[in-house]
Amino acid sequence: MPPHAEPPIKLLIVDDDPATRELLGEALEHRGASVRTSADGAEAQRTFATWHPDLVISDLGMPCIDGYELIRRVRRLAPEQGGSTPAIACTSYSRAQDRERAIHAGYDAVICKPVDLDLLVNTIAHVAGARGFGSAGNVPEAGTAP
Repeated sequence: MPPHAEPPIKLLIVDDDPATRELLGEALEHRGASVRTSADGAEAQRTFATWHPDLVISDLGMPCIDGYELIRRVRRLAPEQGGSTPAIACTSYSRAQDRERAIHAGYDAVICKPVDLDLLVNTIAHVAGARGFGSAGNVPEAGTAP
């Protein structure tokens, strides 16, 4: 990577559905992100603490530690520990009250499933302030070196 190039945005994807994790992970990596995935809230907390993502994308309806509790735990952290990390809820819960509940819990935005990938990429760029994320001119083609 050239010395002037910005490092890729680090995204933590949390979803109990393996197909969703794989689909989102591959699509966002193809657009230039560095991605880690977690199958549940507990695993996400461990990954969050050791990897320090730039943004979290989480399902809401998961067993044990759901997405609401996960973001509440993140928001209780000090800013230097990641407590102000931007977060997007990615959920099948699409009613207005569901969106309000997610925002009230601590998410910065809500994207409904099935995911519109262009909308998700634009939301990531907006929420994280990631300059150039997802634009073809700034992301290497699949299979090429940066």
